[in-house]
Amino acid sequence: MSRIQSLADELGDPGPALRFLAKYLSMLPERVERIVHAFEEHDESETTTALLSLKISSAMVGALETEHQCRAIESMIRDNHFDDATQALPALRQTADRCLASRSDLLRAAQVSLGRRRKFFHS
Repeated sequence: MSRIQSLADELGDPGPALRFLAKYLSMLPERVERIVHAFEEHDESETTTALLSLKISSAMVGALETEHQCRAIESMIRDNHFDDATQALPALRQTADRCLASRSDLLRAAQVSLGRRRKFFHS
């Protein structure tokens, strides 16, 4: 929750941070599928772009495991190990699936956490 709290602090309001988290979670399956499709097409440029997008948004919401996996896959591609990077996709999908499975709990925890801090936003 610390990354979402930091985002809310930067924005001066928890509302946009909570909406960003909800949007991140709703778009997560599409983003993973974009990466998978780019791999299937052997499109290194699109794969890298899709990984970068997921990596950055994951960092912003505190999805550290997803962020680290994207970083590792990106590194494999840069080092010309595209086939090895492809082998890392199932783990990325599993992480995304776990995140989605706990979506309600994550949103609720963020609301509670940011709600407690709301007084700091309006002081």
